[in-house]
Amino acid sequence: MIATNIPYLYLRNTTYYYRNQSTWKSLKTKCKTEAFKLMCMHMSFSSSKLASDSSAAVASLPVKAESITNVAVATRKLVNAYLQENRSRWAQRELSRIKACLSFLPPKLPNKEEAISLKKSILEVKTPNTLNRYIKYFTAFYKWLMSNPHQISSNPFEGLKVALKKKPIAEQRNSYTVEQLKMLMALANKQGNKSCKYWLILIARYTGARMNEICQLKPSDITTDSIHIRGEVLKSSNARRTIPIHKELIRLGIHTWVNSCQHERLFHEWSIVKGSYSHGASRWFSRNNPFDKSKPDYVDFHSIRHTVATELKSAGVQLQYTAQILGHSTGSITYDRYGKAVDVKALIDALNVIGKFEV
Repeated sequence: MIATNIPYLYLRNTTYYYRNQSTWKSLKTKCKTEAFKLMCMHMSFSSSKLASDSSAAVASLPVKAESITNVAVATRKLVNAYLQENRSRWAQRELSRIKACLSFLPPKLPNKEEAISLKKSILEVKTPNTLNRYIKYFTAFYKWLMSNPHQISSNPFEGLKVALKKKPIAEQRNSYTVEQLKMLMALANKQGNKSCKYWLILIARYTGARMNEICQLKPSDITTDSIHIRGEVLKSSNARRTIPIHKELIRLGIHTWVNSCQHERLFHEWSIVKGSYSHGASRWFSRNNPFDKSKPDYVDFHSIRHTVATELKSAGVQLQYTAQILGHSTGSITYDRYGKAVDVKALIDALNVIGKFEV
């Protein structure tokens, strides 16, 4: 039996085992990443069972303060209370991510030293970016613990994020070049103008809308002269907006396509997965993206949105118009809190800048 550099995880004949004092359990996998996940799940389950056997009182919500100091009480009890109280705040996909993250916590709430050890263990199987996202979820959990009567006064994960070299915001994702836009349009045209895949690309190209916003569109959301972004799952309150229909979308026949739809959603071919309307669309585009991910000029679907933003900025479109088109905050309390949405007619000239300089 060979000890790994992850606490409680051992390797024997290429198979991983979980060991805690006298407890040995085969994880029945040869994959280190999978073994780590299974080990964390087993630790949480074992501790949860011990807690339920030791006291029926801890099963009630919210968890009582005195139960936190009991070493037999599982972290899982606290996690369940946290998720139960806050689950309505998150979409299903985000809830799944938070659950998966919090499952990495040990059976007993960790102190600072144990939190540092957990950080090192996670970095064995996850990237620094993923670790930082986990730290964010851990911190939110501890913030909830400290705001409730749980006798928790500090967050052991504070200051444990990995410092990463940040690129300027404008360089974090590429915009499409003219040649890349031609390749993107070739991909769309290959699908045919009766396909949802064709209109997914075209609507993104001439509105800058996010994929998940587009995939929630209903036939009633596209009227004679406007596209109404008003789905159930939006990134922020600013994302709910009305955009004029670009003249190129009208020329290409968007109204004919919308009128032919007999379903509740225009992009009904892609099922909703864990609250995400764009799950299927994202998989399709990723598999058919004509651009090489290993190259520095790589662009993905969200890069279309960056391209639209770059076009608007380069044409000198006013900030409040660009913000209305893209569903952003202006960053100004005057506009965001007290200002009203820009009149759709005033946006038409700004919107028609998109694609104007393609050759």
